[in-house]
Amino acid sequence: MFLTIRKMFDLLSKREKIQLYVQFVALVSMAFVEMAGIASILPFMAVVANPGVIRTNRWLKHAYDFFQFSSLQSFLFFLGIVVLGLMVFSNLFKALTTWLTLRYDNRLNYNLARRLLAAYLARPYEFFLNRNTAEMGKNVLSEARTVIAGILSPGMQLLSSSLLCIFIMAFLMVVDPFVAVAIIVVLGGSYGAIYLVVRRRLVRIGREQVEANTMKFKAASEALSGIKDLKILGRERVFLDRFAVHALRHARQNATVGVISQLPRYALETIAFGGILLIVIYSLESEKDVGKIVPLLSIYAFAGYRLMPALQQIFASISAVRVSLPTLDILHQDMCESPLSTDPDVAVVDAQSLKPLPFTQKLVLKSISFRYAGAQEPAVKGISLTISPNTSIGLVGATGSGKTTTVDIILGLLSPTHGQLLVDGSEVSGDIVANWQRNLGYVPQHIYLCDDTITRNIAFGVPEEDIDMEAVIRAARVANLNDFIEQELPNGFETVIGERGVRLSGGQRQRIGIARALYRDPVVLIMDEATSALDGITEEAVMDALRTLSGEKTIIMIAHRLTTVKDCDIIYHMEHGHIVNQGSYDELLGSSAWFQAAARTGT
Repeated sequence: MFLTIRKMFDLLSKREKIQLYVQFVALVSMAFVEMAGIASILPFMAVVANPGVIRTNRWLKHAYDFFQFSSLQSFLFFLGIVVLGLMVFSNLFKALTTWLTLRYDNRLNYNLARRLLAAYLARPYEFFLNRNTAEMGKNVLSEARTVIAGILSPGMQLLSSSLLCIFIMAFLMVVDPFVAVAIIVVLGGSYGAIYLVVRRRLVRIGREQVEANTMKFKAASEALSGIKDLKILGRERVFLDRFAVHALRHARQNATVGVISQLPRYALETIAFGGILLIVIYSLESEKDVGKIVPLLSIYAFAGYRLMPALQQIFASISAVRVSLPTLDILHQDMCESPLSTDPDVAVVDAQSLKPLPFTQKLVLKSISFRYAGAQEPAVKGISLTISPNTSIGLVGATGSGKTTTVDIILGLLSPTHGQLLVDGSEVSGDIVANWQRNLGYVPQHIYLCDDTITRNIAFGVPEEDIDMEAVIRAARVANLNDFIEQELPNGFETVIGERGVRLSGGQRQRIGIARALYRDPVVLIMDEATSALDGITEEAVMDALRTLSGEKTIIMIAHRLTTVKDCDIIYHMEHGHIVNQGSYDELLGSSAWFQAAARTGT
């Protein structure tokens, strides 16, 4: 229990902890007010059952005399108003506390989800190579809410109900210790015994819930992301059944938890009702005066009315916490056990506010090696090369030769296992990476497009009010995209292209990716198979536009078609993570057998 509390507090900010302490004070006050409301029943029912008690009970007599009542009816009316007032105040205070709790819970849900997403976004690129995006999306959108609804809220309800039970039992101990002890033993013992039986199963169900929920999100994400292939292959039913298996499993586990949490209530309500009957019999045997029995029975009945829901809430809260422990472990690991040295919210910097790292002399890869996590062999081994500003570089080689890994290191996405990436003598590592990336424009093999306008896809991630339409149009013109947008699309640059650009051809999507890279007028343009989806005429038009940038920008290209890199100043040929040859197109054509064969086949 203490470990759970510590993990939960690790997720909270200092302000959120203070707000939680305020809630604790409110809950203690609410329990005290409820107990006072219950206690107020005793004098009222005592006067109803036996009016003569006003003269024999010194507290009632003092109140009667102090307020100068002239009749029993007026005093009884006064007591009734006091009892009703306490009940109204108790319920209003309870409503206020509930409002504060709900407001706090929902605000915390927002904060936790935001901090978890920030923790993911602040991680290095290599982290995402080993994690499933559907799982991370599920954690942000679902599991953050589960921690609030399954750990924090039940925890606070557990505390509130426990305090109420303690206050009620303390009051009953004063009234009749024997009956109070009997209630504790019977009701408390019953709930405790049931919990001991099911507690291990609750944790197991929690683990299965997390696994089923993850697989459910993954199945839905894969089915919707691969809808084109599913339609062609006719495999919709396969993915629907895959989703259904995990969704049904998750639903059954939720139902089991609900049954375990609520089932004891019905049995113990029967026990409580039987207990009231036993109290009646016991009281009649020990005390023949009905006038004294009625107030006590009223107290026990009203206390039971408050006590039974409180005990049930304690049991249900403990059950919810046990089930949600695996989810808390996931969030704690991703948010608090990460290698991030700073607050993830701080680590996600606004790159627009950073100054670009100066690049006026040379970019150097010095004895660079890199091994992916879990791989037996390095993807690149001892690479050394120097790139001067405003030159064009080509990287060629068979699939798996290390070209993309090399480019990812230049992009600052991967940190070398050995060696250094130097820009004008400064090592690109740590906080300097973001400054270096301010110089870069990147066109990947697979272009990500969002379900938005062409303008917002070219100015990707730029706030609406900061978009420079002149830069958008200029980039579209260089990417040979401007005529298509203005002549063929009904709304021009404001045309919505669908999720992942589903309404565009592969070549059109790739040209939007090129325009995106050129939008901020980068110093270094890096293209990873950026023209592979273009037809020959369109590729030549794009390459002509890029040639106009030659001498003005540093261009690094990965290509399978050698014609794409024909005009590069230097071409590096890679094999098995090594640079095995370098030179101009004509030099390699005369000296490299692989280059000659690739030139003959057109790849």
